[in-house]
Amino acid sequence: MSRTCRFLGALPLLVLLVWSGSTRADVGDVVPDEWLTVAERSGFRATSSYEETLAFIRRSAAAMPEIRLDFYGISPQGRPMPVVIVAKDRGITPSGAAVSGKAVVLVQNGIHSGEIDGKDASLMILRDMVLGRHRELLDELILLIVPIYNVDGHERVSPYNRANQNGPELGMGFRTTADGHDLNRDHLKLDTPEARAVIGLFNTWRPHLHVDDHVTNGADHDWVLTYTWVEKPQLAPPLHDWVEAHLPTVVSETERAGHRVGPYVSLLDRDDPSAGFDSYVGEPRYATGYYPLRNRPSILVENHAYKPYGDRVLANRDFLLALFGQVASGREELIRAVQQAETLTVALGRGDADPSDVALAYEVAPASEKIRFPVYAWYSEPSEAMGIPLLRYRRGEVRETEVPWRHRPRIRTSVARPRGYLVLPGWPAIERRLLDHDLRVLELTEGAEIEAETIRISNPRQDGRSQPSYQGRTRISVDVSRSQATHRVPAGALWIPADQPDFEVAVQLLEAEAPDSLVSWGLLSSVLERKEYIDPRALEGLASEMLQDETVRAEWEAALRDEGFAADASARWTWWYRRTKYWDGTVGLMPVLRVMAAPNLATEPWRGPDWSAIPPPQPGPVR
Repeated sequence: MSRTCRFLGALPLLVLLVWSGSTRADVGDVVPDEWLTVAERSGFRATSSYEETLAFIRRSAAAMPEIRLDFYGISPQGRPMPVVIVAKDRGITPSGAAVSGKAVVLVQNGIHSGEIDGKDASLMILRDMVLGRHRELLDELILLIVPIYNVDGHERVSPYNRANQNGPELGMGFRTTADGHDLNRDHLKLDTPEARAVIGLFNTWRPHLHVDDHVTNGADHDWVLTYTWVEKPQLAPPLHDWVEAHLPTVVSETERAGHRVGPYVSLLDRDDPSAGFDSYVGEPRYATGYYPLRNRPSILVENHAYKPYGDRVLANRDFLLALFGQVASGREELIRAVQQAETLTVALGRGDADPSDVALAYEVAPASEKIRFPVYAWYSEPSEAMGIPLLRYRRGEVRETEVPWRHRPRIRTSVARPRGYLVLPGWPAIERRLLDHDLRVLELTEGAEIEAETIRISNPRQDGRSQPSYQGRTRISVDVSRSQATHRVPAGALWIPADQPDFEVAVQLLEAEAPDSLVSWGLLSSVLERKEYIDPRALEGLASEMLQDETVRAEWEAALRDEGFAADASARWTWWYRRTKYWDGTVGLMPVLRVMAAPNLATEPWRGPDWSAIPPPQPGPVR
């Protein structure tokens, strides 16, 4: 394909033999010159701009009624964010899709817009449908294709944006958004307008399967396309079983189409490929970790950056077509698996359900299996630049090596599953995320006295990083304690019941130990701040009074035996301040209650404020 495209200048109005069909070439398939993508027309030296991409989609929609271009958000630089809806019914709506009996598949391209293989692969699929191929898929599927997710980064074009990537040589987009956010770290915290928009797209359509197209470098091997997905217990068992049954066929069909395919590679020892690799990408910040919280499988495609751009695009195309074929043939089973997974989550959260635990964090299990890894012959040599040994490869010299492969998750941290959470009024950082994730939330219309667990955090520690921030945030770890007590909860508090399909999104947001919780991202750090102060002179008098109590005196004398404490005036000040009536007991106390027994609350549906109607703050006068 790439060799033929180099001669396009000599074929202005002729046709191009292409590798097409469901996953294999049908010799004689032709593509009129006007239907070549920018990538094909350039011999895969270039990729289409935002405007060229939209123009190609609009032309496709004009030629084929089943294709519709829509927009689901606006980027910070003002670009509409496109989604292509491909369905037999051009006017299909989300509610119509839900009762159609068809599987809805969401394909997301260009979250890192320099990794744009999936966009060009998707445009080729749309074009082939226009020309009459693959249309039988639409008997079983509704496709939602996001051609470019990071639309602003996509237009920051340079051939130097990705030092480790082999093309497109005339330039590609940038990894992050205009203000430096990595959208592949923002599925849960939703800091960016782009992330809020794409999760809104999911909320609207609730697709049964998500696909995320990327490009990766790292180890050098012979696979042109790698893949991974989160398995059980992190993914609900019915969904795990569906993917496990169908993904091997997707892989074998892609390989029959001429592409070497293997699991995603993250070396266990970056200096020794023979030590093996893992394929786990499961934190909720990533799509692969987020969508399982919503009882959906997410397939991660990671094309190999060192392979030629044309090879990567064709492999991506054939993988998607094979996957669509498996979804079509297993449509009923996939829809049923999603329904079973959602039903299980709801049942576990009901007030009359048996007690159970809910996972807060996962990790890749150390147990592994053996896999034949087609890694290129490697060796080590000194690095003049860095002064350390450098792992190098002899490309083209494949050293098939049997290595350990880790890919199964295991639970690292869990807690008793609550029957729901109560969020106290006045916390917009929490409220906004509840709203944007489309969780079912009720508002208390009357105050209530209720038994619940408090969550108290302490001892904050900044995550060790070489940069001062990560995604514009200062991430922290904390110690967490919980205690049961009776609480008076005011009207206006929010109730998030556990008997809803997406409840584990709330768990990940609100439980402080979760890896991408609002606490972990520093979004609730004000909880840890002491707001009031006591003058040492006032404290001295109170301390003198308290020392008249023999118990207090004994505790104080015991504390002073610690020489470090005794020499620390600030620690001594805090010790006494905590024992006064002036100490603020809410320091470290989360504005969230874990309700462990089904409550009786007076509530009404909560719609939340209209955030879009709130104007941004205006700058004040310069002083």
